[in-house]
Amino acid sequence: MLLSQDVMGQAQFLKKGRISRVPERGLVIQAGAGIAAIKSDICGSWRCNDFGPYLGIGALYKFTPYIAVSTELNYQRLGAEEKTPKLNLAFQSEVTEISSMLVVNLLDSYSGSGNYRSSRKRFVVPYVKAGGGIVYYTATSFPADGKLNESQTTYDREIDYPALAPVIAFGGGLRFRLNDEISIAPEMVYHMTTTDHLDNIGPRLGSAQYKDDYGVGAVKILYTPVVKNNIFSKKSQQAK
Repeated sequence: MLLSQDVMGQAQFLKKGRISRVPERGLVIQAGAGIAAIKSDICGSWRCNDFGPYLGIGALYKFTPYIAVSTELNYQRLGAEEKTPKLNLAFQSEVTEISSMLVVNLLDSYSGSGNYRSSRKRFVVPYVKAGGGIVYYTATSFPADGKLNESQTTYDREIDYPALAPVIAFGGGLRFRLNDEISIAPEMVYHMTTTDHLDNIGPRLGSAQYKDDYGVGAVKILYTPVVKNNIFSKKSQQAK
């Protein structure tokens, strides 16, 4: 009997946890961290990648429970190496990206229907996103015998750095709602650029047929500012 009461109490707690009076519209602040990997002339798989850090900040504006637009400022360090008799090359690239993306929820943020739809929200909402922007980058190539700070030799620059290039980004993730203010969203985003020099390896040493792309896997924290109604709070204090 006690066990069944405990189970019922937990179920009621979880049910109440999904209830929210905050509308699914407005501004959301986001920040994230993760890892980045590149696909370039000397590295076309994860095996040759030197996975680098990713850090990002931005803001998202929800127009409806389904549609939002985000603006993000991201940093990622990309690197890879090809230890072959032909090349024996490695590189490291510092990339800063600013982009805007359309975000589409694949499920309504609200759960239930009828009288419950206005106050009950889903714990998990999958989403997809796509957009574009600009990358600002500096790349350095060197012999694949150690790290950049250990190498005594760096190769000539293929172009003048820092350089700019357009980027198209697309991906998706899952948003886990913890409460009205905080959500956590693991996501993966692929970035297609118009440059062949993220690895500082141009047509002289590599293939000019394909441009350099990179992918990011990250976990983001989303913060929704909740504006309290001062009128009702004052009334409640006076009533006490």
